Order: sequence, then structure tokens, then C-alpha cells
Amino acid sequence: MNESPETLAPRDLAWWLHPVPIFVLLNGLTGLASYVAAPETYLRFWHTPKYFTGETLLITGGIIIVFSVGVWLALVNQPGYFAKSEWQGTVSFSRALLLFNISFWLCLSAYAVWVSVGISSGFGLAALKSIFTGGVSIYTVRIFFEHVPGITTGTQFGMATVVLGCLIGPAAGWKIVRPRLAIVFLLAMIRGLLYSERLAFLELAIPFLVLWLAQPAPWTSRRSLRTLIRIAPALGIGMVYMVFTIFEYFRSWSIYYSMRESSLFSFGLWRLLGYYVTSANNSAFLIASLREPLGAPYFSFYFLWHFPVLEGLVRDIFGWVHFDYNVFMNLLTAGANPEFNNPGGLLSPVIDFGVPAGLIYWAIMGLVTGYLYGLYVRSHPLGMCLYPICFLTLTEIPRYIYWGVGRAFPALAFLLLSAFLLLRSAANYELFSRHSVPAD
Repeated sequence: MNESPETLAPRDLAWWLHPVPIFVLLNGLTGLASYVAAPETYLRFWHTPKYFTGETLLITGGIIIVFSVGVWLALVNQPGYFAKSEWQGTVSFSRALLLFNISFWLCLSAYAVWVSVGISSGFGLAALKSIFTGGVSIYTVRIFFEHVPGITTGTQFGMATVVLGCLIGPAAGWKIVRPRLAIVFLLAMIRGLLYSERLAFLELAIPFLVLWLAQPAPWTSRRSLRTLIRIAPALGIGMVYMVFTIFEYFRSWSIYYSMRESSLFSFGLWRLLGYYVTSANNSAFLIASLREPLGAPYFSFYFLWHFPVLEGLVRDIFGWVHFDYNVFMNLLTAGANPEFNNPGGLLSPVIDFGVPAGLIYWAIMGLVTGYLYGLYVRSHPLGMCLYPICFLTLTEIPRYIYWGVGRAFPALAFLLLSAFLLLRSAANYELFSRHSVPAD
């Protein structure tokens, strides 16, 4: 890439946006920590026996290798990988703005129903006050919002709003999309607190960051800012720890643990580490407990087993699978710790299909991820729409496979449709520059 600093996009400095480093670091470190931690550590801090063995570590290493090779093959065989394409000049502004507005109103409608359900169930100022005063656990308040299945899934259209807004903003002016992006972020923060969903805000912030870094920026010529981009993962770890600890205060510390733990910050550190280590340990536990693979994509494509209409068909096709959330929780209760109930993402295909097929799964996912990353680097509409969600998935793999759960489906489906429509509009486009407003 022979670009001057003035036209350099921050993503060209962000080595960690490449799928291989994030995948290797997160899953490699999680696997090593899970293996190195002594059985006494598991019992003391996470109240579960240790199941993660040397064999599990070898499988983890094999998965990391085949995924990395898949990414490499996708990039090597992608024509014009290093060629740049300015998508803003080849798609319809009016179509992109229409899709942005549709996703925003779908998201807002879901939030309106969600709030009305909570209010009709008895949620009010008294319940809200009790969260901040430590009167009740946030889990007690959460029950007000759990009466209509699928409503919180509808709020996930907010991710599509953020992605499309981040494509429109740099090209036509942020003033067009800023108010609605702010509303979506604010609602996600409120939902994250009331519904105990730390991920609600990260689902918006991470795609926003991925696309913001894709825009050429003159300030990349400043050495201090270039260094800041390169060390962003280290800063991000600290930020995640602080946000996690703050949320954990309302979730569990103020009611359950403040009387028996000496330090909130020490508690937050061990609990954060526990979410990752126990996820890998739970995967090892399931592999050992089930003895044989499920023979079905239960953990790999979890949303299929709960998707309206398809649910019955999927269960008929895989009639030999007598596994559900209750069975999963009963297993954890009997042999692990149901308080840490993430199944682990990296080894989920192994639980579903066995080691050989699990390796094939990750090789294919490597190819798909590498292909989307190559399109993202070229500012291709498909890559710009889908890679932010793909990158979000990579950050969650140690805990579970994000792209395979129901909450990811609305945004992925809408953004895939959006990319298709934007690509179709490239043949007969209206230049974004015709609609541009001064950058702000």
C-alpha cells in the first residue's frame, strides 16, 4: 500500500482488525489460561472442577491453525486484495438512507414494546431506584421484561442502524445520522443496565469502531495517534475490565458478594477471567460428559433450534438430539457451576460434530472470515456491512459463537439484504457527493 499519511485509513495501522491476530490471541490465551490454572484455582474462584486437559489444549491449537490457514487462503486467492474501492461513489445514497431509517424504526419499535411490557408488568421508579441503592439484584428487576419472547431480539436491528449509519456519515455528513445513532446507543445502555446485558452496548460500539477506522483520516500522520491505534487492544482490555466491574457491581456484588469478598476490583478481575476460562472448561466438560458428539449443529447454529417455524422442522430432522437449555443447565449443576454457563465457542463444533468435522467447520469459517475481511479492506459494500459483525463474533468466540445465536440473526439478515441492494444499485447510482453536506 503506497498511501500518504494524509489518505491513510486508521484500519491500515490497526493490525488487530485482521481476523488471525484477534482469533489467535483471544483463543490461544484463553486455552493456555484454562490449561495452566490449577484445579485448586478452579474450585476457589469459580467453584467448578477442572476438565480442561492437555488433549483439549491440542484440539484448541489445531482449531487455531486451520482457521488461520483458511483466512490466509481466502486472502491469497481474492483478486485485487490490496486494491481500494470507494464504495461511497458507487451506491445509491437514497437507498442507503432508506435502509438506515428502516432499521432504526424496527429497532425503536422493538424497544417501545419492550418498555411497555416492563411497565405493564410493574416496573417503575421504585424498582429503578432499588438497582442503584443496592436494594435488590438486577436479576430481580429483569423479570419485569421477560414476558414476551423475541422482543429483545428485535432491538438487535440497532446493529444494522449503526453499521449503515457509519457508512452514510463519513460520505454524506454525520448530521444526517447522528441523532438516531445517539438514540440507539442510549437505548442499548439502558437495556444493558435493566436487562443485565453487558453485550448490548458492545454490539454497537465494536461495529462502530471497525467502520470508523475504515475512513481515511489526516490525523493518522501524527505519531502519537498512530501508536495509540497500534496499542488499542491493551487499552481495550483495561476498558473492558472497568466496564465489566461496574456492571458486575449491580449484577452480583452489591447483593451476593460484598459481604464475603474484600475488594470489588479483585472480585471483578477474577470474575472476568472466570467467564473466559470456565467457558473453555465447560466445553471440555460437555465433551467428556456427552461421550459422543451430538451429531447436529446445536451449539454451532443455536438460533435454528429456537427460530419460529424452523424450530419444529429442525427438531424433526435431528430427532435423535434430546438436548436443550434445561439439560445443559442440569449438567452444569451436576458437574460444574451453572453460575458460569457460557458453553464456550471454540470447541462448540467439536461438541456438535466431533474433532475432524469441528476442524472442517473452523477451516470453512476461516475462509468466510478471510473473504469478508478482504472485502472490508477494499471498502466493498458486502465487507463493510458484514465484517463488523464478523469481527464482533471473533471477540466473543472464547465464550460462545455469536453469529450462531438468535440475537445476531436480525442484524446479519438485514445487513446481508442491505449489501445486496446496495450492490444492485451500483449499476445505476447517485453519487454520494451530490448529497454531501460539510463534514463535521
